[in-house]
Amino acid sequence: MLGPAVRSLQRLRRAALWAGVVVAAGTLAGLIGPAWVGRQEAIDEARARGALLAQVLESDASRTIETASLSLHAIGDGLTRSIADPHEAEHLEAHFSHVLVGLPFIRSVSLLDTRGKVLISTNADEIGLEVPLDDFGRLPGPDRDLLMPLRPGRGLADLARGRPPRSSPVGMLPLLLQLPAPPDAAASGVTTEAGVAPGAREREPRWLLALINPDALTQVQQRALPTGHSAAWLASTDGQLLAAMETLHQLPGQRLDGHPAFDALRRGREHGTYIGAGALPGEVVVAYRAAPRRSLMVGVEQSVEEVLGRWHAGLRWLMLIGALALALIALATVTVRRSLQARAEAMEALEGAHEQLADRERDMRVLLKSVQEVIFRTNPSGTLTFVNARWTTLHRGRPDEAVGRRLADLAEPADREAVAGLFGGDEGVRSVEATIRNGEGAPRRYQIATVPLRRDGELLGYAGSAVDITERAAAERLTRQARDAAEEASRTKTEFLANISHELRTPLQSILGFSELGMARSGGQERLHAMFSDIHGSGQRMLALVNDLLDASKLDAVGALDLRAQDLREPVGAVMRELAPLTAKRQLTLAAELPEPLPASVDPLRFQQAVRNVLANAIKFAPQGGTIELRGQRTPDGALHLCVADRGPGIPVDELERIFDPFVQSSTTKDGSGGTGLGLPISRRIVEMHGGRLYAANREGGGAEFHLILPANESTAPGGGALAAD
Repeated sequence: MLGPAVRSLQRLRRAALWAGVVVAAGTLAGLIGPAWVGRQEAIDEARARGALLAQVLESDASRTIETASLSLHAIGDGLTRSIADPHEAEHLEAHFSHVLVGLPFIRSVSLLDTRGKVLISTNADEIGLEVPLDDFGRLPGPDRDLLMPLRPGRGLADLARGRPPRSSPVGMLPLLLQLPAPPDAAASGVTTEAGVAPGAREREPRWLLALINPDALTQVQQRALPTGHSAAWLASTDGQLLAAMETLHQLPGQRLDGHPAFDALRRGREHGTYIGAGALPGEVVVAYRAAPRRSLMVGVEQSVEEVLGRWHAGLRWLMLIGALALALIALATVTVRRSLQARAEAMEALEGAHEQLADRERDMRVLLKSVQEVIFRTNPSGTLTFVNARWTTLHRGRPDEAVGRRLADLAEPADREAVAGLFGGDEGVRSVEATIRNGEGAPRRYQIATVPLRRDGELLGYAGSAVDITERAAAERLTRQARDAAEEASRTKTEFLANISHELRTPLQSILGFSELGMARSGGQERLHAMFSDIHGSGQRMLALVNDLLDASKLDAVGALDLRAQDLREPVGAVMRELAPLTAKRQLTLAAELPEPLPASVDPLRFQQAVRNVLANAIKFAPQGGTIELRGQRTPDGALHLCVADRGPGIPVDELERIFDPFVQSSTTKDGSGGTGLGLPISRRIVEMHGGRLYAANREGGGAEFHLILPANESTAPGGGALAAD
């Protein structure tokens, strides 16, 4: 708005001075008018805000004092009943210990006798102190309470008789209540053995004293007013400051003498606002309000400089706001249009989602009707709340008639407890088998499974299914029979292979022997020599086939174990001595490091077979003249660990597990040097039968490692020592 006006003045300044003056005056008037209105609005807003805050703070202070008063009266009623009724007196201490629950603004509540001695207190340290009641000045009458002037200190110890007065930044507001005199016990004819009415002592005046924490009122003031040059205070109507924000220089307990708000109160104005002097320095906007039932007054003061500071800041931006108004309107329009467009698109998407949800619900209903299992839902106690149409095969009646019935009641008596157990927890899927009579009354066997339904940590119920497994059970029996027959056939096959292999080896040895004799004695007859050579070659191939059949039977020949407690170094040492000729033939060094006893329960012969196969495998692939390492140790969890390591070609990573399958060899040994591929599978099976495990890994720098791990047996621990062989 200023930009176009200034440019117009610049263009018209040479043409018409009077026109420029008029435009300038009009512009100035247009700025001064809104500015003056804005200033007045800022003042009025501050006065309205101060009046509202004063009303809120007065209401809070009055409510706090009245709450304390009602609490004292309630406590007084309870004490009166306790004095009159000995049974009620037994609960007096427990009743007093719960006084401060829910009353954080009260520091303590005490019961005083007529001399001011503390009889009961929520603070056990104050019992026995004497508070001079005369120091309070005017005391309330029976069954009346009175708010006393602010006292320095934190508890009754600061008010006790004989304690010198002291200045303290912490204060307290005493609220004193005189308990009504209890009914005269003598009137009822009750006397003690000494002839004294039991209520005579209780008829002496008693006082309830509550110490209100004024800091609680200050915290409300600080939350209500923003930080800055503003302040709120609570004072008695005679001018004593009871609670105030830190921005006020006066301390609680001091007097606000000469404050205009108290002059207005004495003239009969219990609430109002004005601009002038106050407790804060300088000119302030003051709002005050007196409490209707207590001699209290609340004041809220705001610095005029701070109030108009916001107006000054707004004045600097007045012209800029005019220039930006259209831009903001355009931006708001675009934003609203985009918001409406987005809302329309969202509504369209929501309608589409509702349609998809409806379609899915229809599909789900059709699916539940077509499913061949009984689908149900229950509440947490196992009572049915939904079943699908398949229910008719489980029980008589329509599906809607099942709602409200317990699923466990439908099962046969022997299975009801197991079915009820499906609904006793929320740890996951549960499953049981139970017999339930179908719609015709015939018993059928069902597999019933449930899963808990939870939402926001709360158990809503269970969802589950029931599958008829009657036929699957006349089927599981047949499967077991077929498995037993297959195992018997496998055992027969194994025996047949072992027997036929042994039976074939004898005649083959004769054939090979006679063919070799024939080749040796054929002399120069080439035809005869060729015939015997063919016979010898065929016999060799036949012998290799028989050996393969015999090795295949070895996998199933590993039977039960004969476990014995033994130090593993003994069978390992025997295998090392047995394989010493093979290592010497290939100029290999077999370095064993077994520094400590390795006790375990093993079958010595089987364990030696497993170690022999692993060591023989390492001897096959170790480089000529190399070293094979055999290390044994006890793991931190007590297991026994043997490691056989070589520097051979290693094993491809994807074959580290496959080499333990029967008749499988590593791709690095397909030249036939690896044998039949049965040694490692047999070794793993023996180790697993001992409760251990056998696995392979590649060494850093080349070669392979075979790790054999067995559970420890602490009952056998022969003497230590180390083995080594070259």
